[in-house]
Amino acid sequence: MIVIYTREELKTVWMQIASSLRGIENCNDKILETENDELIEYWQSVILPDLIHKGERALTRDETILYIQNDSLCKRIKKAIRNDGSLTEQNDINFIAKMISEYAVAENAVIPDYVTKSMVVGDTAGIKWIQSGNIFISVFHKDKDDHESDGERIWQTLNESLIEWNPSYYQIIKSEIQNTIEAEALSFNNHLANDGYGQAGWLNQILNSASEEIKRKNIEFVFSNLSEELYERLKGNKCLVGFINDVFETYTTDFKSSGEAKSLEYCSKQMNLPANASSFNEMYHALNMNLSSKNFEERHISTGTIFFDTESEKWYLCVSAACDLVPTQGNEPHHKRLSPHRLIKVLELFNANQNKALPNGEQSKYIYVIHKNTRKYLSIFEGDKTLPVVDYIVVLNHGHTVPGEEKNILSAVFLSSMDDNVQNVPVKLKLKSQLRSGYAERYQAIASQYSSRIGVDYVSMMP
Repeated sequence: MIVIYTREELKTVWMQIASSLRGIENCNDKILETENDELIEYWQSVILPDLIHKGERALTRDETILYIQNDSLCKRIKKAIRNDGSLTEQNDINFIAKMISEYAVAENAVIPDYVTKSMVVGDTAGIKWIQSGNIFISVFHKDKDDHESDGERIWQTLNESLIEWNPSYYQIIKSEIQNTIEAEALSFNNHLANDGYGQAGWLNQILNSASEEIKRKNIEFVFSNLSEELYERLKGNKCLVGFINDVFETYTTDFKSSGEAKSLEYCSKQMNLPANASSFNEMYHALNMNLSSKNFEERHISTGTIFFDTESEKWYLCVSAACDLVPTQGNEPHHKRLSPHRLIKVLELFNANQNKALPNGEQSKYIYVIHKNTRKYLSIFEGDKTLPVVDYIVVLNHGHTVPGEEKNILSAVFLSSMDDNVQNVPVKLKLKSQLRSGYAERYQAIASQYSSRIGVDYVSMMP
């Protein structure tokens, strides 16, 4: 948190800080990169001279503030471009409108940053406060004659700014966690830190790693061990835990006094979401998705990895044992024959109805993902069937980075019959997300139970 105490005009200071934090574009370079002669000529002969002389195509201060905070293109500017008659394609008009907006931001940025682009929010007047990432800035004008009450007025301005910002509980808690880490010299007392033999053992493992990939994994284990210790230390910090409890107690008190009949409506409004049935459905989809899964950040496909065929868009869940999916392991004959490829066991996933997946979420047969900005509900059962569909896929070059391949895209094959022989049916798989521990094991158990089923024959009575 930063307080800017200045004699400069607050409008100027606010705009300089906001523009610098947001990051800027090199408009001329962007225009030239289009290699569109018509567009380049229009920019250089019409737009640029007008911007330099603050003509009608230049953004006003209020329009610049709106663009900085919302990335919204100015309708007035787009209309002016259209009226010029030089450009007819809507994409070209939007592009020039964006470049005009970026030009306005760049003019105000006292510290130009062409690399980092950040989200910036602030008060609508653009004179009081700015928030970007972990930074919160309150701007206060220094009175030339009266300094005695400045301290009190700064504190009042800061409080007003924080109230206007109205951060979510996530932002508040993250900030307090960061403050706790910075304020305390957290000591690490786990078994690895205390045990010199353990440290020596891991150092030996890292030094003797058979490959860079194994070395990375060994280092990641040491890092994760420290991360777990940090979590345990923070969890045991009574002040931090008390602060977090107080945050939610504040929401509880506010809800009770708000007059809202339903907590769903209250929570939606707190997050600036529409309070309607569609929002409530999205809330529970997001809740279940967050409870059960996380983004795929693993080194290789594993138990609980959710993925889909990029062509057919069929969805699958990997239910092979995790130990069978470690690229450096696998002593069974079929592993050795297929190496570096790997045979994996999967459950096919089927599209499910939202009206069933949300009320019956506790049945643990549904999987929640976001795909192409749409919330999807997937089930391990097709329709009203009660048995899963188990399949097998061979992942090519398992655990190896293939040059030219997009991140989290795998090449694989299905085995299929053709002319009394076996053929490979190639597919591209997109790794989407990873089920958390517990959820992944549950689906693995369902697949195992299905695979070990015993079918015995009975005879039905003839009519």
